[in-house]
Amino acid sequence: WGIGNPAATMLRQGLSADCGAPSTSYSLASQTPCSRTGFGRVIPRNVQRRHRSHEFSLWRGETPIPKNHQPSVVPGARTVATPLLSKEKIVDRLRNGVHDAAAAHHGAFYSSELGGIVTDPAFMVIHMDDHMVHRGHGVFDTVLLTDGFLYQLPRHLERFKRSAEQAGLVMPKSDEAIMRIILDTAAASRNLNGIVRYWVTAGRGGFGLSTRECTEPGFYAMCTSTNVVLRDSVDRTKGYRACTSPITPHGYPFATIKSNNYLRNALCLMDAENRGYDVGVFVDEEGHVQEGPNMNLAIITHDDVLITPPADGCLEGITMQRLLELIPEEAARSPNDVLVRDIVRQPLSVEDVLGAREAFLTGSTLRVMPLVALDDTPIADGQAGITALAFDSMLVEDMKPGDKGGPEHLVVPYGYMTGMLDQLR
Repeated sequence: WGIGNPAATMLRQGLSADCGAPSTSYSLASQTPCSRTGFGRVIPRNVQRRHRSHEFSLWRGETPIPKNHQPSVVPGARTVATPLLSKEKIVDRLRNGVHDAAAAHHGAFYSSELGGIVTDPAFMVIHMDDHMVHRGHGVFDTVLLTDGFLYQLPRHLERFKRSAEQAGLVMPKSDEAIMRIILDTAAASRNLNGIVRYWVTAGRGGFGLSTRECTEPGFYAMCTSTNVVLRDSVDRTKGYRACTSPITPHGYPFATIKSNNYLRNALCLMDAENRGYDVGVFVDEEGHVQEGPNMNLAIITHDDVLITPPADGCLEGITMQRLLELIPEEAARSPNDVLVRDIVRQPLSVEDVLGAREAFLTGSTLRVMPLVALDDTPIADGQAGITALAFDSMLVEDMKPGDKGGPEHLVVPYGYMTGMLDQLR
């Protein structure tokens, strides 16, 4: 790469053996004529260089190489210069970068930045300067889409608002507007079954820590069908094998906020999977089992008492709430079929879980999953508990909306996409 090297000479001349002479283009920020080199770099013609610390001059006849300049190789392992993309190339790469799962399952996305819904997965993006992205300052929640109805949306929205308040976030729209956006996003996906996730963020504005730089809160919603496929493909009769996680749980009050900061949760699951388990469970400093990475935990004692941990050390699960409502109702209808005589919320030790008649996990996308072992020690006989499997069947029935839905179901206005105006509200 000395001065006499032919390749260096071609670089100084702004030429490339592959690309030939520079072509005329325009800068992205203006209509200023530019010179485009064979390395994808766009140089405005009217730029005046005040410093000459560059390794090579890519301007022909405008910035002469300093006397006695000795060019050197750019440090690092790169062999090709990083491309500076045009607007057309950006759109092209976004579209070509859609992976198979996104193409198959990402149905619709609402962005408050766009002020509307997109159905092309290539444009389901969030800006990097949103504080949810680079600071984790955002909260989210989920709701199931079941046979064209959203299951328990009002309950999920109430938890969503509580999380936002605890996180110091301002809801960007009214409750009615938020609900309408979620319903319309589900409709735009054209899915009858799936899951809608939605987020409120501190908003865009910069890369600092203070929210004072944020222009306005952000709101996003996404309807997918991925989790439905994964949930229905699980063999519940095998149950889950769990391990106690070395990751410290969030603790109060952060455990009660459904925030976008799921690093501990992700590490909990990653550690379990790396060790050959299905899931990990958090255990606090006092030895109390709290919850899974994104699921609640409960046991059934040999005295037929269902015990689940208090809500101050874990997230208040909507699925667990609903299950605890359904159990007494089902017991009243069929007392011989529901082997639970009482429901208690109290701390659970590892020994309590291992000594239980049954243990299970619950979550919106998981429903009810029997827990068959903890840290390689079987729970009871090491088989999926029949009561836990019955609880899952109860939830499946409760999720079915019927012809007109019910108090737990809101009909999705598919007329929003199909033109059937009688479905619109």
